[in-house]
Order: sequence, then structure tokens, then C-alpha cells
Amino acid sequence: MRSFLIAAACGLLLAGCGGGSAARNPYGLIEPGTIRAATQTSQPPFAFGDPSGKPAGFVIDLTDEAAKRLGLKVEYKSTSVTASLAGLTSRQYDLAAAGLGVTEERQKSVSFTKPLFWSTTAVLTTAQSSASKLTDFAGKKVGAVTGSTQEPFVPAKLPGAVPIGFPNANAAVSQLLNGSLDAFVVGGPDAEHFLKQYPVLRQAASAPVAHPTSMAVPKDHGALLTALDKQLGAMVADGTYARLYRKYFTTAPLPQLVAAWPDLGAQFAGGL
Repeated sequence: MRSFLIAAACGLLLAGCGGGSAARNPYGLIEPGTIRAATQTSQPPFAFGDPSGKPAGFVIDLTDEAAKRLGLKVEYKSTSVTASLAGLTSRQYDLAAAGLGVTEERQKSVSFTKPLFWSTTAVLTTAQSSASKLTDFAGKKVGAVTGSTQEPFVPAKLPGAVPIGFPNANAAVSQLLNGSLDAFVVGGPDAEHFLKQYPVLRQAASAPVAHPTSMAVPKDHGALLTALDKQLGAMVADGTYARLYRKYFTTAPLPQLVAAWPDLGAQFAGGL
């Protein structure tokens, strides 16, 4: 009888400890109360470094707002697309807070939030180039960020092009500007930013994409994923998402994004 009571007491103690831990860290974060987020500094307007080096951009604003509503802090670490996704699977990060294309291959190792954006793919060249369609790049050196969804676009959609990988968009644009690269394939909103920043660049061609842009979490972060999706839905409903969207983008949401978040239809009925 005495041994039964001791065992029962130990069981209650362990259950109490487990419950307390879950209460202190309901989202299973690496550090309770803080989201460790991988981001990028050269993916405007989704994620970039402001003049002081602090993370900024559309996805950063959405992440900060969601975290505030959940009573959490965010600790950002700038890294590459490839390293951010690998960091999720190795539990270095709780979140990849950048504009990530949702692909079947990526879904095998990480989970994605509901859509944040629906983009296009753009091919940037300099004003000296006469290219005007995807078939004009045979034998040309065409760059893309390593690990991005634009990387496989080059061999798949630009027949005969010579693919060149870059660690980030800024490195690719630098090579394009100095003539070492013939073209750079990047997301449509990113292209808009670089076109404004460098008037010598032009968009030679573009193509639709078949996937949304989202944030990612580790496969076992179901509670965090659910919480983020809930807050994104709340931001869409109360107009916060639309306000932040207008801050960073110059064209209305594509129909695919409106289908994911029907409230956006009324909010952007008159355009931006």
C-alpha cells in the first residue's frame, strides 16, 4: 500500500511538472516567450535590412504584429533561404520569416502558414538588353538566389540559359549591374524594388506562379502554426493586413490570394 501511494504521488508530481511546462511554453518554442526567427536582408519588400541593419519589410511587420498579439517577442537572425529552412528542421529556429514559396518539396520538411502573398516571377536585365520573352536567353548567364523557387525556374522556363547561383539578391543585382550577368530571375515584388532603386534595369519578361508565398515553421510546431494562422486571419478581418499590404505593394492582391482570404475582396474592391 505504501509503495502504491509513493508511485501515485510521483505520477502526480510528474504530471504537474509537465502541465506547468506546457503552460509556460504553449507554442513549443525553443526559448519560452520568444520566437527565434530566421529572416533575410535582401528580399525587399518582404524582408530586408533598414539603414540601421534592423529587419524590416512586409513579412517582418506581419510577424511582429502577430507576436505582439500572442504576447511573444521575436529574435531575428539573418541568413540564407537554404540555411533558414535547414535551421527549422534542425530546431535552430521556430520560424522562417521571409517570403517563401510553398512547394511540394519544401512541404516534406517544414509546414507553411496560410498564404501571405501571391506573386509572379520576373526576369530582370539591363536597358542594353533586347530580350523581351523567356526564350531570349539561350547561352546567356542567368542568375537566381540559391535555394529560392526561382532557381529551378531558370532551366525549366528559360531554354538554353546558363544558370548561376547567388547567396542573395543583392549579390546577383550587383553582378547584373556590372555586366557580369545577363539576367536575374526574382519574384515580382522584389523586381519592382530593384527597378525603382536602379533605373538602368528593366523587366524583360514575367510569368505567373502556381504557389503562394508564406512563412514556415518546423513540422512539430503545430501549436505555433495554428496560432500564427489565427492571428493572420484576425489581421485580415480587422484591416491590419490591408494596411500593411498597401505600405509595401503597388498592385492589388491577385485573385488567388483573395480566394484564400475572401475579406480582401471588399477591402481592395477599388484597387489600392
